[in-house]
Amino acid sequence: MRPWTLLGIIVLIFAENAAAFKAHDFKTCSQSGFCRRGRALAARARESKDIWKSPYSIVANSVTVDHTEAAFSAQVKSSLYPGIKFGLELRVHEDGVVRIRMDEIGGLRKRYDEAASWALISEPKISQRLRWTVGKKDVRIVYGEKRDFEVVVSYEPLRVTLLKNGKEQVVLNDQGLLHMEHFRNKEETEVKAEEPKVEGDEGGEGAQEVMKQENPRAWFEGESEDAYWEESFSTWTDTKPKGDIETLNNCGWILIILISGPESLSLDITFPNHGTVYGIPQHATRLALPTTSGEGAFFSDPYRLYNADVFEYLASSPVSLYGSIPIMHAHSTDTTVGIFNAVASETWIDVSHVSEESTDTHWISESGILDLFLLPGPSPKDIFTQYSKLTGTPVIPPHWSLGYHQCRWNYISSDDVRTVQKRFDEDDIPLDVLWLDIEYAEEHKYFIWDKKNFPDPVEMVNDISALGRKVGLPSHHADICIICMANLTPRWSSSLTLMSNALPIIQFIRRPPTRAFLSSRRAARESTRVGAGLAAVLGLTFSILAPGSGGKTCSNLTSCQVVAGRGLKVLRMSTFGMT
Repeated sequence: MRPWTLLGIIVLIFAENAAAFKAHDFKTCSQSGFCRRGRALAARARESKDIWKSPYSIVANSVTVDHTEAAFSAQVKSSLYPGIKFGLELRVHEDGVVRIRMDEIGGLRKRYDEAASWALISEPKISQRLRWTVGKKDVRIVYGEKRDFEVVVSYEPLRVTLLKNGKEQVVLNDQGLLHMEHFRNKEETEVKAEEPKVEGDEGGEGAQEVMKQENPRAWFEGESEDAYWEESFSTWTDTKPKGDIETLNNCGWILIILISGPESLSLDITFPNHGTVYGIPQHATRLALPTTSGEGAFFSDPYRLYNADVFEYLASSPVSLYGSIPIMHAHSTDTTVGIFNAVASETWIDVSHVSEESTDTHWISESGILDLFLLPGPSPKDIFTQYSKLTGTPVIPPHWSLGYHQCRWNYISSDDVRTVQKRFDEDDIPLDVLWLDIEYAEEHKYFIWDKKNFPDPVEMVNDISALGRKVGLPSHHADICIICMANLTPRWSSSLTLMSNALPIIQFIRRPPTRAFLSSRRAARESTRVGAGLAAVLGLTFSILAPGSGGKTCSNLTSCQVVAGRGLKVLRMSTFGMT
């Protein structure tokens, strides 16, 4: 073999390894405390088999039916913690979608419950024609043009079933994995003096025997408080103290963040007569989701919903990617059903098949309430119609956006960008949009041009726009993408080289990330810093809102702190009447 050939092979091997998927940068379930707890719960249930029973049940005399619409509410109790109260509410919408909500009542603090308010285009209309029927063991409702749909809510244990023509379509808590970890204070461990030893031989008659106190909840929650109050990943440690206070001094109000230990939500969702499930994007795998648990599982880890920028991702993997949409479709030759889980926190989902005709799924979320929508179908078209009524239909894209977009990490200078455009024209390749990645920015500070490598951003944009093309600037932290239009006079900030009046600007601003999609407070502050700077220069509206603030906003952008607590809306920008 020639020396240069051998050298080339070695270089290729090292290059491939260098660019390969960096698994150590992303959590697995075993490295996530709440996912570990959820999977351990499922394992205990499997081992117990027929004797396993969910500790959650409905208090029969608490059932209250609304006599004006198809809704009822009830109190839920847990035999594990009799003093903790939960509230349950079920509604049937005009289009037949069933909504199930469960939340902790009177806890140490409020669980985050605003995911649906961000996801839904409006509050769904509850059916005025249908009524629930209360029985001794359950609450029922029958509906549909042919009265072929039925929802049964069993009291003990708590179990929700959607049926069509008497055949089970979706069942909640069929395996007894429902568990809403309530807020609690960490019990202080008293340091006791060592007891004096009694004389006598070790293990003999005179020796003291220390009796270990049994944990009555261990059968369900496990023996140890696994990552209840602290957990680590790589070099980072996430502590969960009793409370933390941060002040927004210039806004006239105080935001108190309380983090009281574990608050995960576990729920099993079973499709007894549907052997194939789709959805929960984004993951790089086949459309029909492979199994992640059970005998012969295709993947060893659950599917993860947690927005992540995964470079060189694997072609087949449950690892999360850029987007997270908690919707799942279950399909059979007879019907198609779906569920939309309005949860904003990090979520892991196990998929398994007890038989070829059924599918078991287990959803484990870091926080939030149970807010689930059952999409009854029965056809794929019906499922998409029902889902789009909840979250809206896609916006019709502008004509130019349907063309060819060119993007690469990375174009290193404005001259490099011009050269790329020139090459496209020389080779007669159509081009409509050129996207710049992060290297256009000074020290990766979004929307701040690198003066050395991009000294003439306005001229560069104008050169590209003169040929009817556009330039795209992405921002990962601020969740904002901007398309710059040409031939407009820019306004410059005195301190920052920002292209501001490249207006009109077409904005794609995602709704504010919840705590699940913010890895740290630093990420929230970074998002807000970028948003505030961009808003100030572009003349947009910028506000910081917090739950319970009565809509009060912080207008002093230079001195207000931003805190990424659970439930805090971090970034809100509006322009041209859009938010």
